Amino acid sequence: MITYPRWLDRGTHKEPVLRLLSIGNAGVNIADRIAVRASLPLETVALNSDQQSLNASVASRKIALGPMTTHGLGAGGDPEMGLEAARESMSELRQSVEGADVIFLCAGLGGGTGSAVTPQVAELARANGSLVIAVVTMPFQFEGRRRSQQAQEAMQGISRHADAIVHFENDRMAEITAPRTEAEETFAACDNILFQSVASLTRLISCPGPMAVAVPDLLGILRSGGGGFLFGSGEADGGNRAHEALEQALRSPLLDRGRLLHEASKVLVHLSGPRSLTFAEVGAIMQEISKNTSHTSLLHLGVSVARDESAPLIVTLIGHCGAAARIEPTASALKIEPVRATPPALFPEETIQSTPNPPAPAEPKTTPPKVKQEDLPLEPIARGRFEKVEPTIVEGEDLDVPTFLRRKLKK
Repeated sequence: MITYPRWLDRGTHKEPVLRLLSIGNAGVNIADRIAVRASLPLETVALNSDQQSLNASVASRKIALGPMTTHGLGAGGDPEMGLEAARESMSELRQSVEGADVIFLCAGLGGGTGSAVTPQVAELARANGSLVIAVVTMPFQFEGRRRSQQAQEAMQGISRHADAIVHFENDRMAEITAPRTEAEETFAACDNILFQSVASLTRLISCPGPMAVAVPDLLGILRSGGGGFLFGSGEADGGNRAHEALEQALRSPLLDRGRLLHEASKVLVHLSGPRSLTFAEVGAIMQEISKNTSHTSLLHLGVSVARDESAPLIVTLIGHCGAAARIEPTASALKIEPVRATPPALFPEETIQSTPNPPAPAEPKTTPPKVKQEDLPLEPIARGRFEKVEPTIVEGEDLDVPTFLRRKLKK
């Protein structure tokens, strides 16, 4: 049974309150770049145990976590300390989710504060009746197994309470930019994907239009149990904007360059553009998407109109990959393979006779022949110019002859 957010109660027609909670150093940095890049109808709250990071944040509200536990120095990558900081500031965490209808949780997993606090906030937000969407990053492989394990444990905790998780693996940065691209530009490209996910979902929830997305349709995709959450977004303007925007959306790494769309059991397509958006463009986009999805996929369409006539056409694809698929990383991309149960034995145990097979005759043991080591045929050599010199004889041995030759000649 689907439970609906508080703002959808009968008789309630107010606009939903959207709030972005950034958690930990990585989360605060990502959220700050999102806030600087575009003006979204989002309340921003920074939650961190690192006081220096809070002071530099552009969030409208800042909450210091565990001041007595961490003394404002951060959790040092230790989730146990991050959890203690969350327990110390539990009342502040409850206040951070109060009054919000939709909550975006932004965090980098693998460290101390983000890994420990994000699952706690997700649980509080879900209990508050909010729609909870987590936007998280996974650590690089070269950061070690410990950070990877901490990130996986945090992901499991978040998945128990969040309606949807948009997660990006940092190791996939190489797929976004050219190999020789500067590090700052590469990180900016990664942030752009996270920004697109937050901005697209914000538009989808809050923007009116001739074909507004029904909240039950959205929740039916976000809250589908098991499987994976798929996302892609692209924008363009000009005469060929429909084709270009859709092509960008299909190239999204979170869609594995469009390939995962073939495995999606549900797909929500949202188009946002100026009033000049034509029905022919909508039809062309939907026709192309139909070619890239399975004939069993359930498609939902939403269209909203931007107030700015110069706004670009934005195509957003949100899908759900069924639980019958398992996503495994490969060297180049993500690979989906069907999960199959272990096949039954061809012959059940009860039908197998217990008569033992006759033992095979033992092979006779053979002893390998011993190898006899022969002496090298070393002969005495001439004394050369010392032929007429009196030899040095000690205890019957000629010391002028090399030792290895003397011992071979000695009987």
